[in-house]
Amino acid sequence: MDDERGIIIADRDAEYRSQVADHFRKAGYRVETTDSAVHVLCSILEKQTPVLLLGNDFDNKVSSADLIHLLKKCNRHLHVIMVSEAMPLAQVRKVRQEGIFYHALKPVAAGDTEELGMAVECAFEKNRADAQARHEPAPKRQRQFRSDGDHAEQIAPAQGTLQPVSWLLCLAALICGVSYLSLAATERIEQGGNMPFWLFLGFCALIIATQLLPIFRIKLPVSGRDEHPAKHEGTSLDEK
Repeated sequence: MDDERGIIIADRDAEYRSQVADHFRKAGYRVETTDSAVHVLCSILEKQTPVLLLGNDFDNKVSSADLIHLLKKCNRHLHVIMVSEAMPLAQVRKVRQEGIFYHALKPVAAGDTEELGMAVECAFEKNRADAQARHEPAPKRQRQFRSDGDHAEQIAPAQGTLQPVSWLLCLAALICGVSYLSLAATERIEQGGNMPFWLFLGFCALIIATQLLPIFRIKLPVSGRDEHPAKHEGTSLDEK
């Protein structure tokens, strides 16, 4: 079970542990201090303490980076605040790669705990936000996804119905045009003229040709400028 206000202070300096522990106890936190890596591991496993203040030279046998890696295996939601006076750059890179929450300077005086206090407060705010995101009810998310899917399904049929309507309109216009030309051609033929008849035949031939083009996959010729753009570009580059 998570200790929502729990802090572990892990450092070899007993005086530092006592001063920082008193500060956070007065602020309302549940504080636990230790100088043992085994104690830290057991506490993280059993209590799932969310925040750890870890000294850089906490254990001589285990490096800080390796210890953070083990602690993250025990509790991947653990927020580690590294507290140190000075650290080599290589060690700083290693601990940051393992995923520390914040790197703070070790307080010099007894009252110099403002930076640590702000870091701990931010760590608990991040922990609460993560917990709220983890415990968000699944049905709410499912309803949202379902509503989005229904909306998409409603849009898709509406778009699909546009194509048959356009075909019907084109067919109606074609029938009207053919009927008009046929009537005009009949009247002109009765009057003795052949021009409307030939226009009617030409119009019918054009319709048949446009219908046969996609059936036989006949493509219209393209201008030479657009036909081989890559070739022209290649030659221009070679000439340069």
